[in-house]
Amino acid sequence: MRLCRYLLWLGITTKIFNVGNYRRKLHGAHQLHGFFDPSNPEGERSRREAAVEALSDMIYWFEKEHGVVALYDATNSTRSRREMLLRECKKHDIQVMFIESICEDESLVLHNIMSVKLSSPDYKDMDPEQAVEDFKARIVHYKEAYETITEENLTYIKLINVGSQVIINQIQGYLQSRIVYYLMNLHIAPRSIFFSRHGESLYNVMGKLGGDSDLSARGKQYAKSLPLLIATHLGNSDQLTVWTSTMKRTIATAEHLTYPKLAWKALDELDAGVCDGMTYEEIAEQYPEDFANRDEDKFNYRYRGGESYRDVVLRLEPVIMELERQRNILIIGHQAILRCIYAYFMNHSHEKLPYIKIPLHTVIQLTPRAYACEEKRFKVDIEAVDTHRPKPKAGASRAATDSNVGTPVQSTTPDPTKQPTEDGKDIGATITTTTMSTTTFKDSAFQRHNSNHRSEKSPSAEAVDADSEKTKTLQSALAEATIKESSAGAQPLDGTATPGNPDAKNPDNSMETVSTPPITPLENNEASSTETESSLSIKTKDLLAPPPMMRLKVDPQAAWQEGPEYERTAGASPRDPVISPGGRLLPKKKENYHFP
Repeated sequence: MRLCRYLLWLGITTKIFNVGNYRRKLHGAHQLHGFFDPSNPEGERSRREAAVEALSDMIYWFEKEHGVVALYDATNSTRSRREMLLRECKKHDIQVMFIESICEDESLVLHNIMSVKLSSPDYKDMDPEQAVEDFKARIVHYKEAYETITEENLTYIKLINVGSQVIINQIQGYLQSRIVYYLMNLHIAPRSIFFSRHGESLYNVMGKLGGDSDLSARGKQYAKSLPLLIATHLGNSDQLTVWTSTMKRTIATAEHLTYPKLAWKALDELDAGVCDGMTYEEIAEQYPEDFANRDEDKFNYRYRGGESYRDVVLRLEPVIMELERQRNILIIGHQAILRCIYAYFMNHSHEKLPYIKIPLHTVIQLTPRAYACEEKRFKVDIEAVDTHRPKPKAGASRAATDSNVGTPVQSTTPDPTKQPTEDGKDIGATITTTTMSTTTFKDSAFQRHNSNHRSEKSPSAEAVDADSEKTKTLQSALAEATIKESSAGAQPLDGTATPGNPDAKNPDNSMETVSTPPITPLENNEASSTETESSLSIKTKDLLAPPPMMRLKVDPQAAWQEGPEYERTAGASPRDPVISPGGRLLPKKKENYHFP
């Protein structure tokens, strides 16, 4: 469950195929331990039927739904079962990695039964003592048929006593290495993770994005009240480490805490790029197209010269790894950062992530459990601006023609008691707006460009004026030219790998947008608490690829948008289009391109 959640959080399409769920669907729940006796031919036939059904669905998911990682969750504890899996997966070009969990500590086995198995559908409404005894008997049956992995040709990882010892074999490629590293950092010790945004800042009050401002008077009050709140809900334990970003407002919020502190650069707020220090109404006025695009797809939108939420997720991966290793942690951070971490633990989709409510002057406590996290929120009675900016009513899937761009024509000094924004930057002013659809904006910009450059008499301009069909051809040519320019050394800021950008994180140069399906809950692991094996299937073509980032989609119509201009790549043709930091094609003009 945790591995699936981790991979989905990174943007890797992952799904669990739990054989126990298939068994319950085919043969009903509440099967007692005799059903799992290897000498019971009827039980063996039924369990094999469920395993084959799950495997069939997994292969279909790979082939038809383009999955990347499938977690085939079953015992797979005999050589014959593993050979069957390998044989079928090989037919479909699917690589298999086995995960074997061996537990020799009886106290850990009992802890696993009490915390995990008693809440499974197999023992729903059953007396706890009876359920414990039944599962212990099931473990005995598993041991009778169990054959540990010894095949040297297999790719596998063995976790002994919850990671106290780890054995790996034939691990290859980026993705398998990341999975191994993640599994090595897991533990099952009880703990709590506390989240708190910094106290209210001066930029919060002014409604500005980013910056490195000090706390407001109310923010300083919150910092003074935080130690008592944490001590009250932490209990008797004094084992707590405080993590902050390197920005003044988080460090100042932790000032009165007496626990060990660690400042992480990775916890710094989402970089707003050229919009840093601006209010939302200023962004809508100066960058209306970008303002609309962010409302359309807030997770993938990248500020010019800044970051997207997807970028932040990748930046936070080392933080997540360290969090999985730690006990009690208090993170004092920023709205966008805490949204990403909260989404990891609570298994929120990328679509929902940018709209999670993380209010000021509130402490969130998460306690990891077997299948989910228990959440509690504690609000401090100190007023603060509300910085949450809800998702536009039209939603992220609305058509471009319905995308209204709010363009303020009047701005006043924000009032902290009025309507806020988000990401730790609040505005309270009443704003008078005009609206323009994105498509209308593009069309008008396209027409203005044609009008302004008729005097050039270029063949392309004449073709645009003469024939709408040739216009489409021109637009396609521009898109192709853009891609060629990227290959020649231009470095689009969308993660596309080019010779001039060898560190980019999308080596396959795919032009498709990555999407992830919702997670399938792992209700019950059919495997033994003493020896467990699960197979993890990965499509071969995806093994060496890092987690997908936002990928460039060239909209030829957007080629004529007006916007900031940047210097051309050395050696580029005067007629070659130019790419802005937002990935847009910019119009050719007589004057030189420059950064304003």
